[in-house]
Amino acid sequence: MMQVLADELADRNRIRVNSLNPGRLRTQMRAEAYPAEDPASLRRPKEITNGYLFLLGPDSADVHGITLDAQSKGATLIQE
Repeated sequence: MMQVLADELADRNRIRVNSLNPGRLRTQMRAEAYPAEDPASLRRPKEITNGYLFLLGPDSADVHGITLDAQSKGATLIQE
């Protein structure tokens, strides 16, 4: 869905469409849904904040139509 919107808005000035895949995170909701899962094996939500900041900041001004995989070391850009 993100890619369709990105394609539709590609020619419009200053509208960027990207997404961030947070992956599995250590949250209360996940702990309740998967009680046997070791929470220590999951990243905390604050550990992926830099991905959001990158997409919102000036360093990504020319980035459009990508998915950022926040679980990868160094955060990976995924072209679709």
